[in-house]
Amino acid sequence: MKKIISLILTSTLTAAVLTGCGNGSDESKATDESSKNNSDVVADETDNSESGEDAADLPQWEYGKFTASVVDGKIDLSGMGVVIELPEELKDKADNIGIRGSVTDEFGYASIYWINPDDPDNTGYEIVDLEADVNPVSVDDLVAEDYGITKDVIADLGSNGGFNYFAYREDTWYEGDSTYFDENVIADLDEDHKTEYLELLSFSSELIDNITFVDFLIPEALGADDFDNEALLNFELTDLDGNTVTVSDYVSANKVTMINFWGTFCGPCINEMPYLAELEEEYKDQGFEILGMTCDVYDSEGNYQDDIVLDAKDIIEDTGVGYPVLIASVDLKNYAKLTAYPTTFFVDSEGNLLTSPIVGSQTKEEWEATIKEVLGAVD
Repeated sequence: MKKIISLILTSTLTAAVLTGCGNGSDESKATDESSKNNSDVVADETDNSESGEDAADLPQWEYGKFTASVVDGKIDLSGMGVVIELPEELKDKADNIGIRGSVTDEFGYASIYWINPDDPDNTGYEIVDLEADVNPVSVDDLVAEDYGITKDVIADLGSNGGFNYFAYREDTWYEGDSTYFDENVIADLDEDHKTEYLELLSFSSELIDNITFVDFLIPEALGADDFDNEALLNFELTDLDGNTVTVSDYVSANKVTMINFWGTFCGPCINEMPYLAELEEEYKDQGFEILGMTCDVYDSEGNYQDDIVLDAKDIIEDTGVGYPVLIASVDLKNYAKLTAYPTTFFVDSEGNLLTSPIVGSQTKEEWEATIKEVLGAVD
């Protein structure tokens, strides 16, 4: 479902393919605009002073891909600013409901879908599509009548924490024009499974009506005051071939190292990799090197994903990257306090931070200007 919506909304949402692996096309609506710098992100933080809740106890906006499940009759997406109460009729079907999504500093989405017992990895049997965007979104702009998406399909949920939320009432969509579902979702289902999916789909609007906003915090990025250069150098990681290395193996040999945290799910990351490779070639004789850090090999539960390694290798080959690329461990990602992807650090040979972390992709010209600046600063 996500793929078709992204195709028909490209004129209103700055969409980019944020996930390029497996069923990653489901996440193709995340923005490819350069992310805001860290101070802008923090400035959008909700004022929680009236909530009576200690800020330290609030959930944080959770960057990256995620999965979730129904717990105690609720879908807890507090890391995206919402909680959804299941209708009573659905609570005994919780095991048949899956949730997945992706979040950046400017955009988030969650897909609630039916788990087909014969095809449990297929996330295309969507029930609700929930989205959050820092940019204002007009319902009129989201209408796509050629695909059956009319005004009454789109629910404008209001704003929370600087994000504007809307959702697609897919039961209304199906009832008004079932063409897309008939041709792309349920065409291969037998009658029993079709009935099971359509029964869950009929609760789409009720699930949306049961959405409750919760307060959350935008996590702060790593700053110079709490940057531990020795800890950075001592991180023991593996490369994409499974070899054990340390960050110092690369950083210590260079005047300046550009550490680029990226993910196979991140369209803006992948889009800038060809000219990052060019820049490394152009400036490596001045003591400059790029060190890529692939950030989605370990999932949210710390499990190593071989398929993501293969995706990363394909992307590296397709983009012409010749600089070293390592696998970011969970500990390294926590240390770096990443708020979005790509995020880039510039460090000297001792691992000292030369600039504030740069959140978001940039043009080749913008990166080149920064590279020249930091190389000049360490001369």
